[in-house]
Amino acid sequence: MFTAATIPYPVPPLGGATFILRPFRADDFGTALTFAEDPEGVRWVQELPADDGAGVAEFFENSRLNGELLHVVIASRATDAYLGEAMLVPGDDLVAEVGCCVLPTARRQGVATHALRLLTEWAFTEFRIKRVQVFVAVENHAALHLAEAAGFTREGVLRAYFGGTNERSDAIVLSRLPADPG
Repeated sequence: MFTAATIPYPVPPLGGATFILRPFRADDFGTALTFAEDPEGVRWVQELPADDGAGVAEFFENSRLNGELLHVVIASRATDAYLGEAMLVPGDDLVAEVGCCVLPTARRQGVATHALRLLTEWAFTEFRIKRVQVFVAVENHAALHLAEAAGFTREGVLRAYFGGTNERSDAIVLSRLPADPG
């Protein structure tokens, strides 16, 4: 686990020329719900952890305070509008997991790739993480491309890793180490 019980927000906030990573706010809820309408992403994006914006914001904040999850919104630098989300989950032995998703309007612009790189490099620097990993369903070609573009290396396939009791999907595990090029 990280050395502190609480995962801090990056200071100064991480960002690129067109976006910034910031906490989820209640007013992000309506836009975050649109992932359920996205035919490319609905299968891969988990449901929100509450039925209203305040509940989602509270869940993510409590998860951060408990050291379980850092969840940030990828927001437009110009308008502060919600573009997507990224997360960092600490694990044992100085290993963390990351993930990222963006709205269709923000895809193919490098936003997700840059956000994933920034969050990964921050974990290496801030917490001295020795391995950051991503698990991607073999059918999720967009996420595989994103992870590889962010410098992650394919390591292997975990059979029947995702899914319920009847239908399961294999996952490709990818990782980055601090010395790897980003």
